[in-house]
Amino acid sequence: MSGALVAKHLDYRSMRGLQISIVFTFTIFIQEFFNYPRAGWTGFAVMMIYAGFDNGTTLLRAYHRFLGVLLGLLSGYLLWFIGHIDYRTLIIIIPVTVFLAYFLVGHAYSVPTVFTVNTAIIGTGYFDTHNLFSITFFLVDYFICTIIAFTIIVLFEYFWFRRFHMMRRFINDTQAEVISGLNRLVLLLNSNKIKRGDWFRSCIKLTGSIFAVNSLINNAQFEISSVQAVGGEFNQFVELTNRIFIGLKALYLAQSTKRHHKFDYNKLFQQVQFDLAQLEKIVTDGQFSSITPGVLHEASH
Repeated sequence: MSGALVAKHLDYRSMRGLQISIVFTFTIFIQEFFNYPRAGWTGFAVMMIYAGFDNGTTLLRAYHRFLGVLLGLLSGYLLWFIGHIDYRTLIIIIPVTVFLAYFLVGHAYSVPTVFTVNTAIIGTGYFDTHNLFSITFFLVDYFICTIIAFTIIVLFEYFWFRRFHMMRRFINDTQAEVISGLNRLVLLLNSNKIKRGDWFRSCIKLTGSIFAVNSLINNAQFEISSVQAVGGEFNQFVELTNRIFIGLKALYLAQSTKRHHKFDYNKLFQQVQFDLAQLEKIVTDGQFSSITPGVLHEASH
């Protein structure tokens, strides 16, 4: 069965899972076949880069990890040298490095990578080896493993996986999640009595989907043909999604007031209906032929 035929019968997540498995299998083969020093670090680097199924972040993470490792090795070597001048500086260096590695985890991926590499160098430099040559070999081995991991990922993502249009698949998958989440909230609003727990769980799930959509805009610059994948229609989708979500939350809050029959809320309800219809038109891949299951009806209000 050809790759194109397999891709046709698999959804985005299944296809992405298969791709990641292929990369890991190839990485393990490279490690075992060449058996270079500390080869296991190559697999670790690949694992950290492929954390998550969003292929839009793969090249982004690869680029940031490469940059973060490079800066981490340079700064880590400097910290190792300072520590050997006066070991008492470790009382400050080690806690600060570990703290920054976790505290900055939500920033650009290269930033926490710098400090995790610093921690690895300090740990190796003081608790495993104690001479200049050993720490130099450690730095060189770490850098080589990172280069190999970076090369493997770029080769697979650029020369093979790009033909499956995974960014487009991911967008379709994410749009499906967003529209399903919006329809779920609309159905809850149409029910006679809204359970607060169901409403908040649905909001949390939808927020995660919207976050994934917004992340695409930042990550698309590392994807081939990103202009076609994340263009004007996609930005309109994001804008309408956020506006509908805000409108639905306002309608939910209106349920607890005596004014939800008033003109302002009816006008908002009509706007949400209109935006939902517009959102359906943007999704042109045929996944959603109708939003009828989620249509707001005035009688429920």
